[in-house]
Amino acid sequence: MIVAYSVAVMNSIHIYLDESGDLGFNPTSSRNIVIALLITKMPLHIGRCIKKIRQRKLKKKLRELPEIKFNKSDDHIRELTLTCIAKEPIEIAYIVLDKKQVNPVRHNHKQEIYNFITGYLMHCLPFDNATHSKLIVDKRIAKKVLRADFDQYVKQKAAFKVDITHENSMYNQCLQATDFVAGAIFQKYEFEDSRFYDIIKDRIKVSKQL
Repeated sequence: MIVAYSVAVMNSIHIYLDESGDLGFNPTSSRNIVIALLITKMPLHIGRCIKKIRQRKLKKKLRELPEIKFNKSDDHIRELTLTCIAKEPIEIAYIVLDKKQVNPVRHNHKQEIYNFITGYLMHCLPFDNATHSKLIVDKRIAKKVLRADFDQYVKQKAAFKVDITHENSMYNQCLQATDFVAGAIFQKYEFEDSRFYDIIKDRIKVSKQL
C-alpha cells in the first residue's frame, strides 16, 4: 500500500503519467501497453535528477535535444537515470494491458481503452476523499474534446479529488522521468528484460495486469 501522506502535505501530491508501447492492433504493434504513474511530493528533486543527467552524463550533441527519452537512450544512460530517480522520494504505480485480451470489436476504440485502463489504475491508488492531488499527463491527446472526456472519466474513477493538466514533456522534467519508468516496465513485459525494472522495483507500490 502507498504510504499515507500527512494532512499538511496532502495538497502537494503530484502524479505524473506516461505510457510505453502503443494501442495499435496490427502485426507491427507492441504486444503490451504500459501506463505508469510516478507519485511524489517533491517534484523539484525529480527535475534536478533529470537536469543532472543531461548536464553531466550526456554528450554535447545529445544535451542539445529538447528532452531525454528512454527509447532513445543507451543502456548506460537508462541505468544512470533510473538509479537517480529511484533514490528520490517517489512511489510508482503501473498497469499493463496484454492487447491479445482486448475484444476485436474494441480495436477501433483506442481512446476508450486508454481511458479505461488509466481510470482503473487511478481507482487502485489508496488515497481517500481528503486527498487532493494533481495529475500531470504527457500531452498525447491532441483534440481538446478527447482530453475533456479523458479528464472526466479519470476524475469519476479516482477515489480522491484530482486536478488534471496535459503538458508537453519537453518542458516537464518529471514527465521525462516518468517516461524512463514506463520504459523500464515495458522492457520487462514486452521483451522479458528486467534489468531496468529491477532498479526501480522497490519503489513500485501498485502493479496491475489486464
